[in-house]
Amino acid sequence: MERMTPKDAAILELEDDVSAAHGLTIGIFEGPQPSFDDLQDRIEDRIRLVPRYRQRLMNVPLGIERPVWVDDPNFSIDFHVRATALPKRRGRDPFNAFVSRCLSQRLDRGKPLWELWIVSGLPKRQWALVSKVHYTVIDGVSGADILGLLADDIEVHSTIGQRMPRPLPGNGALILDAVGDLVFDPLESARVAWNIANTPIRTMKRLTAGAQRAASPDALSRSAGPHRKWQSAVVPLDDLRAVRNKHGCSTTDVILAAVGGGIRNYLVEVGRPLPEMITVVVPLAVGAASAGISGQVTTLTAQLPIAEEDPAVRLGVIHAQTSSGAARTGATAGRTLRRQENFVAPSILAQGVRSTMLETGSNDRVDTVAINVPGPEQSIEVLGKEMVETYPVIPLPGRVQIAMAAMSLRDDVYFGITADYDTVQGLRHASAGVVAEVVSLL
Repeated sequence: MERMTPKDAAILELEDDVSAAHGLTIGIFEGPQPSFDDLQDRIEDRIRLVPRYRQRLMNVPLGIERPVWVDDPNFSIDFHVRATALPKRRGRDPFNAFVSRCLSQRLDRGKPLWELWIVSGLPKRQWALVSKVHYTVIDGVSGADILGLLADDIEVHSTIGQRMPRPLPGNGALILDAVGDLVFDPLESARVAWNIANTPIRTMKRLTAGAQRAASPDALSRSAGPHRKWQSAVVPLDDLRAVRNKHGCSTTDVILAAVGGGIRNYLVEVGRPLPEMITVVVPLAVGAASAGISGQVTTLTAQLPIAEEDPAVRLGVIHAQTSSGAARTGATAGRTLRRQENFVAPSILAQGVRSTMLETGSNDRVDTVAINVPGPEQSIEVLGKEMVETYPVIPLPGRVQIAMAAMSLRDDVYFGITADYDTVQGLRHASAGVVAEVVSLL
């Protein structure tokens, strides 16, 4: 068994009856759909690379230490790989509804924390693969998104075998191992004591913050329910680059302007008050390693001036904040995380989401989250089928009502917009506003 890291345990602790800690990655494909058996065989072959996909969590009795990862002796690929078909309609509303439901449903902590769906019946004879993975599994170091593992260009050596699962430890073994960690690691003992002492304070702070948000019905950071809705938007990468060059800013500045424009359009169209500024948390890379997955990530908090009518002025205000913030932190200016070869962008996105979750979990004044991950410029294939679109689907960190992520693939940037089901009506206006903002800046 392997004990969860303190950061993983903190991510797990953020989950409650409202906030989830899992995300989705969508790949849209054209052409004949592969057989379910072929897909299942590919997954069984690839999860050998990441043992975590065959492990589950176990809590230590009395909560004296962090949970541990253990082999799941009852692991079955049939439980995790699933198929569904959409009703025949012209648009993608049924697919968006499926994604919304999939994001809303919690993963079973008694099983390995992932699912993969093959979705048929999209318009234009398209089909989709949708991976759903908990952010304690994809930590940016030892984990990888399941959809990224399926790509044809990943080399899998035959010497990597499927290991036999170890029996589940009993309560005695869990307690003995926990006590050993506490005795021989003074820092761990101090951390556990601090967590126990501060549990009532953290609980009271969370309840108080929720009451304060609920007292302001128009705030974007008002308490949300457990259900989600999701929309997408697509912007040509050349348009983003043209705006960047025209206004002398970074691509991430343009992404943030698009996020602000989307939220502004949503608020205006549904008749909600338009605040002068909204607070956004943005992850930035610091000293990313050559692999791009294990580098440090920091967060930048900025203000989006959505009440300002001139899009160019809004972009200028954003650029002034991100450039100075990147200089202070030593972050990679102009992008949240580096462009990578292969399809590791979902795993890098997860690292950014983890950072924003930890930031917003203790910050009651955050209104939204925006994440931008440059993806591969070459085509990605799974079982010989080319991925023509990809979308990130992130949870709502903290208690925000709306959050956005962007991921590029070849010539386009794909936005995924997540919102609270009960408090956000007319999410399509946010999607339209993202596109309109880029067009107006051109």
